[in-house]
Amino acid sequence: MTTLKFIHSADLHLDSPFKGRSHFPEHLKEKLRSSTFEAYERLIQQAIHHRVDFVLLAGDLFNEETRSLKAQVKLREGFFRLNQYGIQVYMSYGNHDYLAGAHYPISYPENVHIFDKQVVESIPFCREGEVIAQIYGFSYEEKAVSDKMVSFYHKEGNSPFHIAMLHGSLETQTDHDVYAPFSMNDLYHSPMDYWALGHIHKSQILSYSPPVIYPGNIQGRSHKESGEKGCYLVEWKDEQFKWRFLPLHSFTYESVEAYCYHIEHPQQLEDVIEEAKAKRSFSSPALLKLTLKSSDGRLKKWKSKGIIQEWIELINEREPLEGKWIWIDEVTVEDVPDWDEEELKNSTHFAGEFLRNLEDLTPEQFQQSIDPLYSHRRASRWLDHLTEEEKEEVLESAKEMMLQQIITRGNE
Repeated sequence: MTTLKFIHSADLHLDSPFKGRSHFPEHLKEKLRSSTFEAYERLIQQAIHHRVDFVLLAGDLFNEETRSLKAQVKLREGFFRLNQYGIQVYMSYGNHDYLAGAHYPISYPENVHIFDKQVVESIPFCREGEVIAQIYGFSYEEKAVSDKMVSFYHKEGNSPFHIAMLHGSLETQTDHDVYAPFSMNDLYHSPMDYWALGHIHKSQILSYSPPVIYPGNIQGRSHKESGEKGCYLVEWKDEQFKWRFLPLHSFTYESVEAYCYHIEHPQQLEDVIEEAKAKRSFSSPALLKLTLKSSDGRLKKWKSKGIIQEWIELINEREPLEGKWIWIDEVTVEDVPDWDEEELKNSTHFAGEFLRNLEDLTPEQFQQSIDPLYSHRRASRWLDHLTEEEKEEVLESAKEMMLQQIITRGNE
């Protein structure tokens, strides 16, 4: 009986910069900087531990097209270790590490097989002189691939397995850039036995027959990439493919809610926040997004006076940052406004004029207001472009902050 065992991974994004964390203590910033390398090290350990035949890396191995020397050397070191155990590597490049952006690439050991063209090719996996599987794939030559590449995947030879690597997304995808688009119908009608996908940073099983799988990235880098991150261990067993998710992350991004309806004094925030930290879902270290909820206006008042932020800083300061540490990364307040927005909007109060102007704000005007930040020589390197959802969150936060200031000061 033919056997096969491999690891399917993608989106390593080695040497990610973790933007917007300059205010973190140095010890924590170092943990973030090293996390993608640590996750990759665990991937190598898992491949050796499970004695896999090969490792599939389906694009975006590096975080930028320039490929830092450190990232390339660390990747090569892992490949050398796999080579010592006879484990092969099949890799392709995606929209972040496309071929034209590689200015100073380094060479890899003989066990590494690279799809180095934007043309679908096949590379055989052999065991004891026999072709056991054909691995298919391509790499991005430029940053974007708009062609539907699935139609170019054709079986070659008579090996027992035909495994396709594809860095791309469903053509109906709305919350991520769509590259190398495909439909599930395209994949169902393809002769491939397994689709090893990359590009989407969330582990997903799109189909069981044939298996169509996104492993997600190996380490979350923002709250948009929350939860466990890792790869899949895939094995041909009992005449079918079976798979198991293997966590690789150094820490997780998580979100928790804390209900503050019962508290009357800022000192009580300490216990509420500590209790919230204990609610998280995973046992690994975590960067926490905390939402404080109430309905009497106290939280907004304390937030405007900086009291909530002070408590967060004090609680973070006593976190040892060793073992299963938890760092509160973001705090949002959901508090029923102690004003009637519609009533304010229809009044002659300055707050009403502010709300009416905000309501008339066009997307172009909003963009013009933030453009100076993105053109700033130093600030722009740390800023990601905002999604529509993030723009709405920014406007809502600005509105609440301004109303609090206008009404509070107007009543003093």
